Amino acid sequence: MKIDNPLSRDYLLHYPSEAARVLEQVSVDHVAALLGELPVQQIVPVMAAMLPKKAAACIAAMPASSAARLVIEMPIAAAARSFRLLAPAYQDELLKYLSEKKRRQLQRYLIYPSSSAGALVDSDVDVLPVNMTVNEAIRQLKQFDHPVRYGIYIVNEKYQLVGIVDSGKMLISDLHARLKDIMIPKVQSISAHVNYETLLQHPGWQSHRRLPVLERDNTLIGILHQHQLQEVMGDTGSAITVDPVDDFLSLASLYWLSLAQFLDGILSTHSSKGER
Repeated sequence: MKIDNPLSRDYLLHYPSEAARVLEQVSVDHVAALLGELPVQQIVPVMAAMLPKKAAACIAAMPASSAARLVIEMPIAAAARSFRLLAPAYQDELLKYLSEKKRRQLQRYLIYPSSSAGALVDSDVDVLPVNMTVNEAIRQLKQFDHPVRYGIYIVNEKYQLVGIVDSGKMLISDLHARLKDIMIPKVQSISAHVNYETLLQHPGWQSHRRLPVLERDNTLIGILHQHQLQEVMGDTGSAITVDPVDDFLSLASLYWLSLAQFLDGILSTHSSKGER
């Protein structure tokens, strides 16, 4: 995508979600350079539609003064999603360029009572957009810098949780199908405002080691790990038991994804030889 091409500019302007999917496949340095050349108003819708981990990486690759202009113009919820994933030192640098009003707005999205689920949340969560195709999703998973977990959370354009899909199921699904067609719409979740004592009684711990944490409007803010809750509660939380099937399914998903990547490499090599 060349920045001096009027069609590229129009695409970014009129199709921000589609443009976000394209830029998620491009290296962080290239995206950061691209964003640095465009007017802020043109960048913001694309950044807001981008998956938080990629958006945060692109922001971190920009000078803090330039990144601050983006954060100021972005919808506060989208800005908070990316801000959570930035290194603390860069967060501090970025905050220097924000007004007191903008800092207070961010704090309302980032700070929860110390005894609530929101205070323990892990913002590094695997998510994919609901309208992404299975083929696009598999390519996205291959770029993860960590083993694929069992169950990828599916979000809509407002970053609200709408379902969950097993990475293994993607491999046996129609590559042109949308994730919304193969996901499980009902997901056990936790409110960010629930206190520790209530969390202990959540039925989800009987079958999962991690649960998605949501805001009141169903916005996904991260995940809560069972071991985090046990560490905070001490002996009180030792009664939580988890079905070992969850660990087995995580390994199974990783196995099938690794196998698919291996076969993809073999087929690509074979195809290249056949063209000679």
